[in-house]
Amino acid sequence: MVYRLKVASPDAPHMERFIEAFRTIQALNDSRGYHHIAGFHGAPGNFCWHHQAARGVGVTARMFLPWHRAYLYALEQALQDVDPGVSLPWWDWTEDGIPPAYGAEQIGGESNPLHGSEIDLTPPQVGSPIQRRTARRPGGGMPVFANPRADMDQDGRATLAEMVGYLIHAVPDFETFNDELEHVPDRMHVWVGGDMASVTTAAYDPIFFAHHCMIDRIWYLWQMQRDVDRFPTALRDSPLPPFGRTPGQVLNVQELGYEYALMSAPVPPGGSVL
Repeated sequence: MVYRLKVASPDAPHMERFIEAFRTIQALNDSRGYHHIAGFHGAPGNFCWHHQAARGVGVTARMFLPWHRAYLYALEQALQDVDPGVSLPWWDWTEDGIPPAYGAEQIGGESNPLHGSEIDLTPPQVGSPIQRRTARRPGGGMPVFANPRADMDQDGRATLAEMVGYLIHAVPDFETFNDELEHVPDRMHVWVGGDMASVTTAAYDPIFFAHHCMIDRIWYLWQMQRDVDRFPTALRDSPLPPFGRTPGQVLNVQELGYEYALMSAPVPPGGSVL
């Protein structure tokens, strides 16, 4: 079991391990490498589910959350091939803008693999070649929402924190939860801007995975409030290509070998954590 922890400073122990493992898979040019995995979302794979649709799939279904959970898990497994104890960190954008661990161009005198990656897509993968490094263009203030049910202080706008609290604690059914939650990552993709604002290139930016790890955590917290298995029965056995899994196989994160935590707390021999 590994614990997915909040994104922290680059010198935090869990971030150091993550950055080094990420640097390693970013240098691989085969199916174990970051660029191969990044291509599952947009070009060239175009497998991602978004607002009940996936490119090239002629059905409508609420598969956004399980597909992205399987996607995060695929990347985490690739990282764990390098370091079995590493885990994906989650970016708490209710509190922070671009974290320094992702915003710094260099860490310890070396290029920071979380700052960006190279994109090398050529026809027929895309209509026109995309051969450059990823870029971001963050907006000004963080997104707010016109959702009076989430607007706890009744100031006419729901903040990201208010939206997250509302979704976790006040939305009882999966269908509404899924549909309302999807508007949050949409707005964050646009706020980060640059390649994150395009389905084709979003996953080539490493911050994509920290962002979606936060979305997966919100779903996990919602499940803990209700029932891990609360998901449409008719969709449980649907395929989640290219991962060889179904939604029913990714509902329980503990069965996938991870949990979410706010922080790590080393336990001394014979001691306990209160």
